[in-house]
Amino acid sequence: MMPENPTILLVDDDDLTRKLVVTLLAQKDYQVVEAENGVLALRYLRERAVDLVLLDVMMPEMDGFETCRRIREDMGDLLLPVVFVTALDDRESRIQGKAVGADDFLTKPVDAVELFARVDNLLKVKAYHDLRANQQQLLEEELTRTRERLIRADRLATLGTLTAGVGHELGNVATIISTARQMIEFKMEEEVNGEHMIEPRVMAALVSAENHVQTHSKRLLAYGRPGPDTSEAMDLRDVITEVLEMLRISAKTKYVAVEADLPDSPVMVTANRTRVEQVLVNLVGNAADALAGIKDRAPTINIALRERREDRRAECAVEDNGCGIPAADLESIFDAYHTSKPPGKGTGLGLPVVQGIIRSYGGEVTVSSDHGEGSCFTFDLPVADSGPGQ
Repeated sequence: MMPENPTILLVDDDDLTRKLVVTLLAQKDYQVVEAENGVLALRYLRERAVDLVLLDVMMPEMDGFETCRRIREDMGDLLLPVVFVTALDDRESRIQGKAVGADDFLTKPVDAVELFARVDNLLKVKAYHDLRANQQQLLEEELTRTRERLIRADRLATLGTLTAGVGHELGNVATIISTARQMIEFKMEEEVNGEHMIEPRVMAALVSAENHVQTHSKRLLAYGRPGPDTSEAMDLRDVITEVLEMLRISAKTKYVAVEADLPDSPVMVTANRTRVEQVLVNLVGNAADALAGIKDRAPTINIALRERREDRRAECAVEDNGCGIPAADLESIFDAYHTSKPPGKGTGLGLPVVQGIIRSYGGEVTVSSDHGEGSCFTFDLPVADSGPGQ
Protein backbone atom coordinates (compact mmCIF):
# COMPACT_ATOMS: atom_id res chain seq x y z
CA MET A 1 0.00 0.00 0.00
CA MET A 2 1.50 3.29 -1.14
CA PRO A 3 0.68 6.65 0.52
CA GLU A 4 -1.69 8.90 -1.43
CA ASN A 5 0.16 11.70 -3.29
CA PRO A 6 3.55 10.97 -1.70
CA THR A 7 6.01 13.82 -1.29
CA ILE A 8 9.52 13.40 -2.73
CA LEU A 9 12.39 15.73 -1.83
CA LEU A 10 14.81 16.09 -4.76
CA VAL A 11 18.24 17.39 -3.69
CA ASP A 12 20.68 18.27 -6.49
CA ASP A 13 22.77 21.33 -7.32
CA ASP A 14 22.42 20.76 -11.09
CA ASP A 15 19.37 22.51 -12.59
CA LEU A 16 19.20 20.26 -15.66
CA THR A 17 19.20 17.09 -13.60
CA ARG A 18 16.45 18.44 -11.35
CA LYS A 19 14.30 19.43 -14.34
CA LEU A 20 14.75 15.96 -15.91
CA VAL A 21 13.79 14.10 -12.72
CA VAL A 22 10.84 16.43 -12.05
CA THR A 23 9.60 15.84 -15.62
CA LEU A 24 9.78 12.09 -15.15
CA LEU A 25 8.08 12.12 -11.75
CA ALA A 26 5.31 14.34 -13.13
CA GLN A 27 3.99 11.24 -14.90
CA LYS A 28 3.03 9.86 -11.47
CA ASP A 29 0.96 11.38 -8.66
CA TYR A 30 4.05 12.55 -6.78
CA GLN A 31 4.51 15.91 -5.12
CA VAL A 32 8.11 16.96 -5.79
CA VAL A 33 9.96 19.48 -3.61
CA GLU A 34 13.37 20.73 -4.76
CA ALA A 35 16.49 21.74 -2.81
CA GLU A 36 19.76 22.93 -4.30
CA ASN A 37 22.04 21.55 -1.58
CA GLY A 38 22.18 19.48 1.59
CA VAL A 39 21.85 22.46 3.94
CA LEU A 40 18.52 23.49 2.39
CA ALA A 41 17.38 19.86 2.35
CA LEU A 42 18.00 19.42 6.09
CA ARG A 43 16.23 22.70 6.84
CA TYR A 44 13.19 21.53 4.88
CA LEU A 45 13.16 18.12 6.57
CA ARG A 46 13.18 19.75 10.02
CA GLU A 47 10.04 21.71 9.14
CA ARG A 48 8.00 19.26 7.06
CA ALA A 49 7.49 15.55 6.47
CA VAL A 50 8.39 13.83 3.21
CA ASP A 51 8.05 10.24 2.03
CA LEU A 52 11.32 9.82 0.12
CA VAL A 53 14.58 11.69 -0.63
CA LEU A 54 16.41 11.61 -3.97
CA LEU A 55 19.88 12.83 -3.08
CA ASP A 56 22.83 13.81 -5.28
CA VAL A 57 26.28 12.91 -3.94
CA MET A 58 28.55 15.57 -5.40
CA MET A 59 27.27 18.94 -4.09
CA PRO A 60 28.95 22.11 -2.73
CA GLU A 61 28.77 23.11 0.98
CA MET A 62 27.56 19.68 2.07
CA ASP A 63 27.81 16.52 -0.05
CA GLY A 64 25.23 13.75 -0.18
CA PHE A 65 27.13 11.47 2.20
CA GLU A 66 27.13 14.08 4.98
CA THR A 67 23.52 15.03 4.29
CA CYS A 68 22.41 11.41 4.59
CA ARG A 69 24.47 10.90 7.76
CA ARG A 70 22.76 13.90 9.40
CA ILE A 71 19.33 12.63 8.38
CA ARG A 72 20.04 9.33 10.10
CA GLU A 73 22.10 10.40 13.12
CA ASP A 74 21.38 14.04 13.92
CA MET A 75 17.68 13.98 13.04
CA GLY A 76 17.19 10.37 14.14
CA ASP A 77 15.08 9.56 11.06
CA LEU A 78 15.95 5.95 10.31
CA LEU A 79 12.87 5.01 8.25
CA LEU A 80 12.87 7.78 5.64
CA PRO A 81 13.97 6.21 2.31
CA VAL A 82 17.07 7.90 0.86
CA VAL A 83 18.15 7.15 -2.71
CA PHE A 84 21.48 8.42 -4.00
CA VAL A 85 21.30 9.76 -7.57
CA THR A 86 24.91 9.94 -8.69
CA ALA A 87 27.37 9.56 -11.53
CA LEU A 88 29.63 7.66 -9.14
CA ASP A 89 29.24 3.95 -9.73
CA ASP A 90 32.42 2.64 -8.10
CA ARG A 91 32.24 0.09 -5.29
CA GLU A 92 33.84 2.38 -2.70
CA SER A 93 31.15 5.07 -3.19
CA ARG A 94 28.36 2.55 -2.77
CA ILE A 95 29.95 1.14 0.38
CA GLN A 96 30.30 4.66 1.77
CA GLY A 97 26.69 5.38 0.85
CA LYS A 98 25.45 2.28 2.65
CA ALA A 99 27.58 3.19 5.66
CA VAL A 100 25.78 6.55 6.10
CA GLY A 101 22.34 4.97 5.64
CA ALA A 102 21.43 5.06 1.94
CA ASP A 103 18.65 2.67 0.92
CA ASP A 104 19.38 2.48 -2.82
CA PHE A 105 21.29 4.02 -5.76
CA LEU A 106 20.36 5.44 -9.15
CA THR A 107 23.03 6.15 -11.75
CA LYS A 108 23.06 9.34 -13.82
CA PRO A 109 21.71 9.80 -16.40
CA VAL A 110 18.50 8.59 -14.76
CA ASP A 111 16.49 5.88 -16.49
CA ALA A 112 12.71 6.37 -16.17
CA VAL A 113 11.84 2.69 -15.69
CA GLU A 114 14.52 2.21 -13.07
CA LEU A 115 13.52 5.43 -11.32
CA PHE A 116 9.86 4.41 -11.03
CA ALA A 117 10.72 0.89 -9.89
CA ARG A 118 13.08 2.03 -7.10
CA VAL A 119 10.80 4.84 -5.94
CA ASP A 120 7.64 2.73 -5.94
CA ASN A 121 9.25 -0.12 -3.99
CA LEU A 122 10.74 2.16 -1.34
CA LEU A 123 7.48 4.09 -0.93
CA LYS A 124 5.67 0.81 -0.30
CA VAL A 125 8.26 -0.13 2.31
CA LYS A 126 7.88 3.32 3.91
CA ALA A 127 4.08 2.93 3.96
CA TYR A 128 4.45 -0.45 5.66
CA HIS A 129 6.73 0.97 8.36
CA ASP A 130 4.36 3.92 8.89
CA LEU A 131 1.43 1.52 9.27
CA ARG A 132 3.33 -0.56 11.82
CA ALA A 133 4.34 2.56 13.75
CA ASN A 134 0.75 3.80 13.78
CA GLN A 135 -0.52 0.42 14.97
CA GLN A 136 2.16 0.35 17.65
CA GLN A 137 1.08 3.78 18.86
CA LEU A 138 -2.59 2.75 18.93
CA LEU A 139 -1.65 -0.40 20.83
CA GLU A 140 0.36 1.57 23.39
CA GLU A 141 -2.52 4.01 23.86
CA GLU A 142 -4.96 1.15 24.38
CA LEU A 143 -2.57 -0.50 26.85
CA THR A 144 -2.33 2.78 28.75
CA ARG A 145 -6.13 3.07 28.91
CA THR A 146 -6.45 -0.56 30.02
CA ARG A 147 -3.77 -0.06 32.68
CA GLU A 148 -5.60 3.02 33.99
CA ARG A 149 -8.89 1.11 34.13
CA LEU A 150 -7.24 -1.73 36.04
CA ILE A 151 -5.64 0.70 38.48
CA ARG A 152 -8.99 2.44 38.98
CA ALA A 153 -10.76 -0.88 39.51
CA ASP A 154 -8.10 -1.95 42.01
CA ARG A 155 -8.41 1.34 43.86
CA LEU A 156 -12.19 1.04 44.00
CA ALA A 157 -11.87 -2.49 45.36
CA THR A 158 -9.43 -1.19 47.97
CA LEU A 159 -11.82 1.66 48.72
CA GLY A 160 -14.61 -0.84 49.37
CA THR A 161 -12.45 -2.69 51.90
CA LEU A 162 -11.29 0.58 53.44
CA THR A 163 -14.80 1.97 53.85
CA ALA A 164 -15.99 -1.23 55.51
CA GLY A 165 -13.19 -0.92 58.07
CA VAL A 166 -13.75 2.80 58.62
CA GLY A 167 -17.48 2.17 58.96
CA HIS A 168 -16.79 -0.30 61.75
CA GLU A 169 -14.53 2.20 63.54
CA LEU A 170 -17.14 4.95 63.17
CA GLY A 171 -19.65 2.62 64.79
CA ASN A 172 -17.30 2.32 67.76
CA VAL A 173 -16.95 6.11 67.94
CA ALA A 174 -20.73 6.50 67.82
CA THR A 175 -21.02 4.11 70.78
CA ILE A 176 -18.53 6.19 72.77
CA ILE A 177 -20.43 9.41 71.95
CA SER A 178 -23.71 7.76 72.92
CA THR A 179 -22.29 6.55 76.24
CA ALA A 180 -20.86 10.00 77.00
CA ARG A 181 -24.17 11.68 76.19
CA GLN A 182 -26.11 9.27 78.42
CA MET A 183 -23.68 9.88 81.31
CA ILE A 184 -24.05 13.64 80.88
CA GLU A 185 -27.85 13.35 80.84
CA PHE A 186 -27.73 11.18 83.97
CA LYS A 187 -25.56 13.72 85.80
CA MET A 188 -27.85 16.53 84.67
CA GLU A 189 -30.87 14.72 86.13
CA GLU A 190 -29.06 14.43 89.47
CA GLU A 191 -28.69 18.22 89.76
CA VAL A 192 -30.73 19.24 92.81
CA ASN A 193 -31.15 22.87 91.89
CA GLY A 194 -32.06 22.08 88.28
CA GLU A 195 -29.17 24.06 86.82
CA HIS A 196 -27.53 22.42 83.85
CA MET A 197 -23.79 22.51 83.33
CA ILE A 198 -24.17 22.23 79.53
CA GLU A 199 -26.22 24.47 77.28
CA PRO A 200 -29.19 22.70 75.63
CA ARG A 201 -27.94 23.63 72.13
CA VAL A 202 -24.60 21.95 72.84
CA MET A 203 -26.43 18.82 74.00
CA ALA A 204 -28.55 18.96 70.84
CA ALA A 205 -25.41 19.23 68.74
CA LEU A 206 -23.98 16.19 70.56
CA VAL A 207 -27.12 14.20 69.80
CA SER A 208 -26.96 15.34 66.16
CA ALA A 209 -23.28 14.34 65.94
CA GLU A 210 -24.05 10.92 67.39
CA ASN A 211 -26.82 10.33 64.87
CA HIS A 212 -24.63 11.64 62.09
CA VAL A 213 -21.73 9.30 62.93
CA GLN A 214 -24.05 6.33 63.33
CA THR A 215 -25.66 7.00 59.95
CA HIS A 216 -22.27 7.44 58.26
CA SER A 217 -21.08 4.21 59.84
CA LYS A 218 -24.03 2.36 58.36
CA ARG A 219 -23.47 4.07 55.02
CA LEU A 220 -19.79 3.12 54.90
CA LEU A 221 -20.57 -0.46 55.85
CA ALA A 222 -23.19 -0.51 53.11
CA TYR A 223 -20.59 0.76 50.67
CA GLY A 224 -18.51 -2.30 51.41
CA ARG A 225 -21.68 -4.41 51.19
CA PRO A 226 -24.00 -2.47 48.85
CA GLY A 227 -27.68 -2.47 49.76
CA PRO A 228 -30.81 -0.37 49.16
CA ASP A 229 -30.59 3.41 49.46
CA THR A 230 -33.33 5.22 51.41
CA SER A 231 -34.25 8.58 49.92
CA GLU A 232 -36.61 11.25 51.17
CA ALA A 233 -37.88 14.64 50.12
CA MET A 234 -35.99 17.40 51.93
CA ASP A 235 -35.57 21.15 51.89
CA LEU A 236 -31.94 21.91 51.05
CA ARG A 237 -32.15 25.09 53.10
CA ASP A 238 -32.65 23.03 56.27
CA VAL A 239 -29.83 20.64 55.41
CA ILE A 240 -27.41 23.52 54.80
CA THR A 241 -28.39 25.25 58.04
CA GLU A 242 -27.95 22.08 60.12
CA VAL A 243 -24.59 21.21 58.56
CA LEU A 244 -23.23 24.73 59.14
CA GLU A 245 -24.36 24.60 62.78
CA MET A 246 -22.68 21.21 63.24
CA LEU A 247 -19.43 22.49 61.71
CA ARG A 248 -19.58 25.59 63.89
CA ILE A 249 -20.04 23.54 67.07
CA SER A 250 -17.14 21.28 66.05
CA ALA A 251 -14.93 24.40 65.53
CA LYS A 252 -14.25 23.43 61.90
CA THR A 253 -15.26 26.95 60.80
CA LYS A 254 -14.23 28.72 64.01
CA TYR A 255 -11.97 31.30 62.35
CA VAL A 256 -13.94 31.67 59.15
CA ALA A 257 -16.83 33.99 58.29
CA VAL A 258 -19.53 31.72 56.83
CA GLU A 259 -22.36 33.31 54.89
CA ALA A 260 -25.40 31.42 53.61
CA ASP A 261 -27.44 32.97 50.83
CA LEU A 262 -30.67 30.94 50.98
CA PRO A 263 -33.92 31.65 49.12
CA ASP A 264 -37.16 32.48 50.96
CA SER A 265 -39.08 29.51 49.52
CA PRO A 266 -38.21 25.80 49.98
CA VAL A 267 -35.82 24.11 47.59
CA MET A 268 -36.94 20.49 47.62
CA VAL A 269 -34.90 17.52 46.41
CA THR A 270 -35.25 13.77 46.85
CA ALA A 271 -32.14 12.00 48.15
CA ASN A 272 -30.63 10.33 51.19
CA ARG A 273 -30.30 13.10 53.75
CA THR A 274 -27.07 11.80 55.27
CA ARG A 275 -25.41 11.54 51.86
CA VAL A 276 -26.33 15.14 51.04
CA GLU A 277 -24.98 16.17 54.44
CA GLN A 278 -21.79 14.29 53.55
CA VAL A 279 -21.47 16.34 50.36
CA LEU A 280 -21.86 19.63 52.22
CA VAL A 281 -19.51 18.61 55.06
CA ASN A 282 -16.83 17.71 52.51
CA LEU A 283 -17.18 20.87 50.43
CA VAL A 284 -17.42 23.30 53.36
CA GLY A 285 -14.66 21.45 55.21
CA ASN A 286 -12.39 21.65 52.16
CA ALA A 287 -13.15 25.35 51.84
CA ALA A 288 -12.19 25.87 55.49
CA ASP A 289 -8.93 23.96 54.92
CA ALA A 290 -8.17 26.15 51.88
CA LEU A 291 -8.45 29.23 54.11
CA ALA A 292 -5.88 28.03 56.63
CA GLY A 293 -2.90 30.36 56.63
CA ILE A 294 -4.62 33.15 54.66
CA LYS A 295 -3.33 36.42 56.16
CA ASP A 296 -3.90 39.12 53.55
CA ARG A 297 -7.73 39.02 53.61
CA ALA A 298 -10.61 38.01 55.85
CA PRO A 299 -11.26 34.28 55.31
CA THR A 300 -14.77 33.83 53.97
CA ILE A 301 -16.97 30.96 52.84
CA ASN A 302 -20.20 31.68 50.98
CA ILE A 303 -22.87 29.05 50.37
CA ALA A 304 -25.39 30.14 47.74
CA LEU A 305 -28.51 28.09 47.03
CA ARG A 306 -30.98 28.72 44.24
CA GLU A 307 -33.57 26.90 42.18
CA ARG A 308 -33.07 27.07 38.43
CA ARG A 309 -36.60 27.35 37.14
CA GLU A 310 -35.55 26.91 33.52
CA ASP A 311 -34.39 23.30 33.96
CA ARG A 312 -35.87 22.48 37.41
CA ARG A 313 -32.53 22.01 39.13
CA ALA A 314 -31.44 22.92 42.63
CA GLU A 315 -27.99 24.52 42.50
CA CYS A 316 -25.70 24.94 45.48
CA ALA A 317 -22.34 26.73 45.27
CA VAL A 318 -19.67 26.63 48.00
CA GLU A 319 -17.17 29.43 47.40
CA ASP A 320 -14.10 30.48 49.38
CA ASN A 321 -11.43 33.14 49.00
CA GLY A 322 -8.62 30.79 50.03
CA CYS A 323 -5.49 29.45 48.38
CA GLY A 324 -7.20 28.15 45.23
CA ILE A 325 -6.23 25.11 43.17
CA PRO A 326 -3.27 24.97 40.74
CA ALA A 327 -4.43 24.74 37.14
CA ALA A 328 -2.48 21.49 36.68
CA ASP A 329 -4.58 19.82 39.41
CA LEU A 330 -8.03 20.85 38.16
CA GLU A 331 -8.37 18.01 35.63
CA SER A 332 -7.64 15.33 38.24
CA ILE A 333 -9.31 16.97 41.24
CA PHE A 334 -12.05 14.29 41.34
CA ASP A 335 -9.68 11.32 40.90
CA ALA A 336 -9.49 8.91 43.81
CA TYR A 337 -6.46 9.43 46.06
CA HIS A 338 -5.57 12.73 44.39
CA THR A 339 -5.09 15.53 46.91
CA SER A 340 -3.38 18.91 46.90
CA LYS A 341 -3.34 19.04 50.71
CA PRO A 342 -0.09 18.59 52.67
CA PRO A 343 0.87 15.00 53.61
CA GLY A 344 -1.29 13.68 56.40
CA LYS A 345 -3.97 16.34 55.84
CA GLY A 346 -6.06 14.66 53.16
CA THR A 347 -6.86 11.18 51.80
CA GLY A 348 -7.89 12.17 48.30
CA LEU A 349 -11.24 10.39 48.78
CA GLY A 350 -13.53 13.28 49.74
CA LEU A 351 -14.18 14.80 46.31
CA PRO A 352 -14.56 11.45 44.47
CA VAL A 353 -17.16 10.48 47.08
CA VAL A 354 -18.91 13.84 46.64
CA GLN A 355 -19.00 13.38 42.88
CA GLY A 356 -20.27 9.80 43.22
CA ILE A 357 -23.09 10.85 45.56
CA ILE A 358 -24.27 13.73 43.39
CA ARG A 359 -24.12 11.70 40.18
CA SER A 360 -26.06 8.86 41.80
CA TYR A 361 -29.00 11.29 42.12
CA GLY A 362 -28.72 12.62 38.57
CA GLY A 363 -26.64 15.69 39.37
CA GLU A 364 -23.16 16.96 38.57
CA VAL A 365 -20.31 18.67 40.41
CA THR A 366 -18.16 21.36 38.79
CA VAL A 367 -15.22 23.42 40.03
CA SER A 368 -13.72 26.76 39.10
CA SER A 369 -10.63 28.18 40.73
CA ASP A 370 -8.00 30.90 40.50
CA HIS A 371 -4.78 29.78 42.16
CA GLY A 372 -4.10 32.11 45.06
CA GLU A 373 -7.55 33.71 44.89
CA GLY A 374 -10.09 31.05 45.83
CA SER A 375 -12.32 28.24 44.55
CA CYS A 376 -15.98 27.53 43.93
CA PHE A 377 -17.50 24.05 43.93
CA THR A 378 -21.02 23.83 42.54
CA PHE A 379 -23.38 20.87 42.53
CA ASP A 380 -26.90 20.51 41.26
CA LEU A 381 -29.74 18.07 41.86
CA PRO A 382 -33.14 17.57 40.24
CA VAL A 383 -35.90 19.46 42.02
CA ALA A 384 -38.37 17.08 43.70
CA ASP A 385 -41.77 16.77 42.05
CA SER A 386 -44.53 18.45 44.03
CA GLY A 387 -46.97 16.03 45.57
CA PRO A 388 -50.79 16.30 45.39
CA GLY A 389 -52.09 19.53 46.80
CA GLN A 390 -48.65 21.13 46.93
